[in-house]
Amino acid sequence: MNRIDRLYMEMIHYYQGDPKHIQHFVKVHDLSRLIGQGEGLDEDTMYVLEAAALVHDIGIKVGMEKYGRSDGKTQEAEGPAAAREMLTALGFQDRVIRRVEYLVGHHHTYKDIDGMDYQILVEADFLANYFEDGLDKEHIKKSAEKIFKTETGKKIVKEMFFPETFQKSETWAQDALQDLEDFIEEQGIYIRQ
Repeated sequence: MNRIDRLYMEMIHYYQGDPKHIQHFVKVHDLSRLIGQGEGLDEDTMYVLEAAALVHDIGIKVGMEKYGRSDGKTQEAEGPAAAREMLTALGFQDRVIRRVEYLVGHHHTYKDIDGMDYQILVEADFLANYFEDGLDKEHIKKSAEKIFKTETGKKIVKEMFFPETFQKSETWAQDALQDLEDFIEEQGIYIRQ
């Protein structure tokens, strides 16, 4: 099991008995990975992004235990130290830990976003929260226009929540079939007719 997978399992253990929070970080991680791949992130940035996506809400549990609340500011205040402790125990490099701490400590701050890892983490968190919080389309549209900067994130939010505005070309089916035929030919696959 690689280090990211061990972190994944450690976060499941951390939130044991709390499927709501486990499901949330699972979604944010998967959406972060998908957007990161779509945007062509380099391996190091993707590694930091995946780690941050898994632990981004680690401060919720600490905030609830200390103060009985888990609002965004409490998460940003309490999350970095908890993330550092877990990442250190799993052997993450200090440079990775420092960036993850920064991302965890800012993931509810939407101005002065510095870096694709930060931008993508915010977009993935919004995508998961839109659905989990049952937000109406008008609210989603207004916030997505302000928050989403990546082409992949914009495409996902449109297809997930606004399929009526997602235009397919008139020849999309023929284009998809041609792409499949080209792939089959490139692979040297013979299909009997």
